Amino acid sequence: MERLRKQRAVLSEFGRHALRTDNLDALLQEATALVSEAIEVELVKVLELLPDGEAMLVRAGVNWKPGVVGHATLGAHERSPGGYALQQDQAVISRDVATEERFEIPALLVDHGVKSMVNVVIRGEREAFGVLEVDSRRHRDFDEDDISFLQNYANLLAFAVDRLASHRELAEAEETGRILLRELQHRVKNLLANIRALARRIRAESISLDEFGAAFDSRLGALARTQDLLTCGPGGAADIRDILRQELAAHGAREGERLTLQGPRAMLQSNMAQALGMAFHELATNAVKYGALGGEDGRIDISWTVEPSDGGTRMLIRWREHGIEIKGDPSRRGLGSEVIEETVPYMLGGTSALMFHPDGVECTIRFPVPKGSASA
Repeated sequence: MERLRKQRAVLSEFGRHALRTDNLDALLQEATALVSEAIEVELVKVLELLPDGEAMLVRAGVNWKPGVVGHATLGAHERSPGGYALQQDQAVISRDVATEERFEIPALLVDHGVKSMVNVVIRGEREAFGVLEVDSRRHRDFDEDDISFLQNYANLLAFAVDRLASHRELAEAEETGRILLRELQHRVKNLLANIRALARRIRAESISLDEFGAAFDSRLGALARTQDLLTCGPGGAADIRDILRQELAAHGAREGERLTLQGPRAMLQSNMAQALGMAFHELATNAVKYGALGGEDGRIDISWTVEPSDGGTRMLIRWREHGIEIKGDPSRRGLGSEVIEETVPYMLGGTSALMFHPDGVECTIRFPVPKGSASA
């Protein structure tokens, strides 16, 4: 009766502590000390199942030799006492280690003179955390009261582990939310700056409010399409092929129908994607009005490569139209040319050039890209 009273007191004390602490290592260590006292067995340890599922780490323990706790590992297979308990999801008792035929007794237990042991599973609402193992240096006939106490204790440990894991996930989610919010604010600020600059340029080029409205709406649509890709893309990035396909599709052009796209996968972050989206919009608009998309015989070949440059990498994009007749270099440069030749290079930190061949326009854009942005 005195032993049961002590065990109930230990469970109550540990339960209160498990609700308050945020330090899992300290909690596990205290758990082993309290179990050792309550069940009157010198050696107690908590084995944590490692991510590979093949081994368990001695995460906490009392009265083990130096270098065991936090370092030693035991197998998690069915020939291991703790591993068998995990696989069967039930308490496993070995009353006499010397005559035990079910398991391969770890050298760690033999070295510490263990005669009897019991393993109970630490499992809450999540995957099993591991096992609570009690190792006696004298023969011990663990009874139902001992097993009941140890399983209740393991359940409290599992609850504490789950609670701390949930708190950690909530904290990580909160931090992720803050990062995403800062990124969103940065993107919105950049997008609004682009829209404001675009509106000023269009206003300077327009001779009427209707002309301004049509031009502004068209270019705002291009920015919105690129933003959609960025929102849906992995890590807030967009593939250059998707940007091209989407913008050309908005102007009635489809890959394989007088349009070829050739180049490696290249994920572009917000500023690069928006700049190229604007450039492709201006080129496609010009192709519909004056170039390859305005007649039945025209076609567009677009290619891009990523190459080493000054210790880093840069992207080269080539837009080439064919099948139309151009008489000389146009004398008037409109907003589209300004965007391609001035705005886009500034936004990308690169260069661009427009050339007018007798059979169609050619545009080349070069700019540095972060390492790992493109792959074949």
